[in-house]
Amino acid sequence: MCGIFGYFNYKGDGNSMLQRMANRQIHRGPDSEGFYTDGAFGFGIRRLSIIDLVTGDQPIHNEDETVWVVCNGEIYNYIELNEELRKRGHVFHTKSDVECIVHLYEEYGIKGIEKINGMYGLALYDNKKKKLFLVRDRLGVKPLYYSYVNGILLFSSELRSIIATGLVDISFDWDAISYFLDQLYIPTPFSPFLSIRKMKPGHIMEVTDDGPSLIEEKPYWDINNIPQGGVSLSENEAVEKLTFLLNDSSRIQLRADVPICVFLSGGIDSSAVVAFASMHVSKPLRTFHVYFDGATQKLDEREQARMVAQRYGTDHSEVSVGREDFKRLMPRLIWHLEEPFGDLAVVPTFIISEMARKDATVCLNGSGGDELFGGYPHHDPRFNMKGLIVGALEGIGMAHHVRTAFGKYVWPWSKLFPEYRDIRHRKQPEDKGKTFPGDRRNRLMARDIDGYLQSNVLFLLDKIAMAVSLEGRVPLLDHRFVEMASHLSSQMKIKNGERKHIFKKILEPYLPGEVLYKKKEGFGAPLMDWLDDETTVILRKIILNGTLKKEKMLCLPEKDINSLAGWDLWKIACLDLWSNIVTKPGDCPRNNTLMDYT
Repeated sequence: MCGIFGYFNYKGDGNSMLQRMANRQIHRGPDSEGFYTDGAFGFGIRRLSIIDLVTGDQPIHNEDETVWVVCNGEIYNYIELNEELRKRGHVFHTKSDVECIVHLYEEYGIKGIEKINGMYGLALYDNKKKKLFLVRDRLGVKPLYYSYVNGILLFSSELRSIIATGLVDISFDWDAISYFLDQLYIPTPFSPFLSIRKMKPGHIMEVTDDGPSLIEEKPYWDINNIPQGGVSLSENEAVEKLTFLLNDSSRIQLRADVPICVFLSGGIDSSAVVAFASMHVSKPLRTFHVYFDGATQKLDEREQARMVAQRYGTDHSEVSVGREDFKRLMPRLIWHLEEPFGDLAVVPTFIISEMARKDATVCLNGSGGDELFGGYPHHDPRFNMKGLIVGALEGIGMAHHVRTAFGKYVWPWSKLFPEYRDIRHRKQPEDKGKTFPGDRRNRLMARDIDGYLQSNVLFLLDKIAMAVSLEGRVPLLDHRFVEMASHLSSQMKIKNGERKHIFKKILEPYLPGEVLYKKKEGFGAPLMDWLDDETTVILRKIILNGTLKKEKMLCLPEKDINSLAGWDLWKIACLDLWSNIVTKPGDCPRNNTLMDYT
């Protein structure tokens, strides 16, 4: 896990440019730094050392130094790939998981990427052809931003490295910000700035110096493609194949030369990760659990987490999170998030990541289980009238009425924000749910895998874990497992109203019934418990004295600000904090609290 950055077709002082970009990502890679330049091209990396601590520094090159790569992430099947490539005559000069990439390119061209099993945002440069390739992993576990301005391509694992070049305009993209106001996050390919975009998962960008560059992303993987051999399986056959794939994913995702831990919530997905990872370790796993102190909105899952930890003999620790952590940490977390992002799961994720980092450099977690196996209520529309109403309203551009029906409603967003655009007048992200070859329920899951999972869940994990230099891995998102699970009949996933049916069948030999069949509890934070009178007043003052009002981006009189509450209050305050903290130069406000912005 690292932070990469670079440029193509820049005629200025490239080394100075790379150093500025590197300096903004030290938290992603505290262990080493490396650059490579060739004329108007240059890239670099800040490295967090995970595999090959001695000779694995990047950039890494091939035998004759004509192919170079920087990679943020991990190539899990590098041992098997290295063996194959050595048989074909390739000579390795490191023991890194990343070196196989340059040799795959030598052997197969850029299609060699398709042989990789891993999570990655990478840049590969062919010195002979003066050609650059940017590649993002299939599910979007690792981020990759880019900007193309005045014939210059800039790219990075983080927004702020691109901004640090001084070459890009940071005017707000109100299409993107409107998505945030509606759903708490910005979907790919948008960023909060008009001039910067996120690269799509499963895509490659090829850039050459043959005249004006054409920036185009091309897919090399698509969840809509049915796996080879199909998925016409009986339930028993599906259980057998998925068990094998999850076991193999767990085996290869435990490859590291540093300590590994698991985030154990007590739910099905993280418990499955503990169960399968325990089969491949020689000493007890280190597990961590975070619980909400004094929250009335959340179920306490400590008992279930302890059951799993005891069953597998893990070295288990617990840590609490509460309202004071929210007030203390949010400015720091907003700086690391870089985008307007309102999911308060960032707070418990940071607390548990900070604790885990004292003992480990890699954490496994259970992200993906709900999206793959129908874990959310809206995946079964027959029993989800609220989901049907919400979907219908959003589909005809009436998202503000969702707030009327199901939340504290004050005004439509268009009345508060003159630049707000309803769904009918925005650029649209790709919707895999419209083209996925399956029934309605599987299409809803496909939409979530490519949408919410990637742009919210995985975005959060990367940004917050990397804030403390911790690598997050997701065994349930091995692409082989995803391909098989996503194309199974939805009747295996939701059976007689029971969500995640087939996944529970896989796990019955490994987990107690008290974990498998208890009521589902999400990881989101209890906003209404945290918004007591004092905190509500703080957030209102942030809005009253904030950038949005001063710059006339928010039209709301003081008397009306004092009536804001709940999620509307938090979304506006979050956007104001972001515009104050992220869009202005400055280091991480590590010691600032919410009070400092009133």
